[in-house]
Amino acid sequence: MSNTAVKSPPITADEVREFLKAHPEFLKNNLDVVTDLAPPERDLGNGIIDFQHYMLKNLQKDSKALKSRYDVLIDFCRDNMSVQMQVHHAVLRLIRTRSLEQLLEVLTLDLVSLFDVDVVRLGVESESRFDTSYGEQNYSGIIFIDPGTVDRALGKKKNVLLVEDCTAVRPPGFEQVFADCETMIESCAMLRLELDTVDRNVILAFGVRHKDRFHPGQGIELLHFLAQIVAHQLDMYLNDLAI
Repeated sequence: MSNTAVKSPPITADEVREFLKAHPEFLKNNLDVVTDLAPPERDLGNGIIDFQHYMLKNLQKDSKALKSRYDVLIDFCRDNMSVQMQVHHAVLRLIRTRSLEQLLEVLTLDLVSLFDVDVVRLGVESESRFDTSYGEQNYSGIIFIDPGTVDRALGKKKNVLLVEDCTAVRPPGFEQVFADCETMIESCAMLRLELDTVDRNVILAFGVRHKDRFHPGQGIELLHFLAQIVAHQLDMYLNDLAI
């Protein structure tokens, strides 16, 4: 016995006409179909142009363009809601820390998974040199950078820097902030941490091994809020420490 599927004959124009007559509400309930139909052009004679025909075609184009923009807006709102949830979870974990060790653990472990990034670095400006080399298992952690690096990377007035392609443009201080993994990072975000009581410039950096994860067109309000929470907690724990 043959298993070849029998193809159904194509639907004819008469069958479509009969279906629409039998279901007069079909086009009313399926407006998306109307936008794909070619509007009829009436022959008015004597060179008279059927403006109604062209108006309907323009309405169809506008409808499709509006739907496309609507879809983009929906995707944007979904992405924004996802980021909001990530930041809210991160903030809750940050404010529940009770020591510098717990704070660093949340920054270098929890934020990596929460934001689905490859590296989280806390760059602290210091004139002293410390051994902060990393292995291949985990590149996240604290790093000591040269004084002035934060201002060179962000500028004195900017608090958030987003770079979509670090292979094309590397901000100043990139090699220090992402020491030992700078060749891996292709997109990054750098956040200035403003500490109230500790006289120390600090930067919080996120690194991803793929391009376009961060880009200048992104909203930075949530990242700035996250930076303020981290700065508050870090300032509190470093207040009595000399590093």
